[in-house]
Amino acid sequence: MTRDLSQVVVTVEHASPRVPRGVDLGLPKRVLDSHFSWDPGAAIVGRMLAKEFDAPLHLSRYSRLLVDLNRSSFHPRVIARDLRPGNRVIPGNQLTRAQRRARVERFWRPWREAVDADLDRAVDVAGCAFHISVHSFVERLNGTERHHDFGLLYRPSSRVERALADRLHERLVVGGYSVRRNQPYSGLDDGHCMRLRAERPQRRYVGMEIEMNQRDVRDAAGARRFGRALIDAFAPEFAARVSH
Repeated sequence: MTRDLSQVVVTVEHASPRVPRGVDLGLPKRVLDSHFSWDPGAAIVGRMLAKEFDAPLHLSRYSRLLVDLNRSSFHPRVIARDLRPGNRVIPGNQLTRAQRRARVERFWRPWREAVDADLDRAVDVAGCAFHISVHSFVERLNGTERHHDFGLLYRPSSRVERALADRLHERLVVGGYSVRRNQPYSGLDDGHCMRLRAERPQRRYVGMEIEMNQRDVRDAAGARRFGRALIDAFAPEFAARVSH
């Protein structure tokens, strides 16, 4: 049995807490290892989805505090000057416009262009690119506990994405997970999927950002469990493309 799933592209925009040699953000290791810097568990799940669905995988190499691959190049926080909440200054990000532009060109643009190239190939092969963007969210923010396991971020005005969210929601709930729509963030906020929706026709691009509670995916065993749940939830979407 073989699968023609070449239309799927998986991205993990916040896969790593690393900072490249030669760059000093001026932050202690405990901050660079925290949720401010990356999405724990997301890389494990992204690898599982890409392997299962034979999809190109794009993992970020560096911390989002260096440059945020889930923000548009013109977004004020594509290179954040401070940490939120708390507004703690990031010393290494107090850059001139020219320095900001140079960092975006070096670390942001090549990654986003590589994703674009795979999306274009998916459209060439299958007529439509199916993009899964994998993230995780901290379980407590500003004193508020976030209890749900999964968040599904999508564009509600898109009939295809809304119907996909309906099906994923139902399958995950049947599997025993709590799921919220466009929570803890809005699918309409500036982000990788939203930027691609603005740039590509709806008939050629379907995007779904998956958010997972770090409470459950911070360790490898939990991340693998959530990855398996997502594989089971997404698999029926491709059943029609399975050939014997």
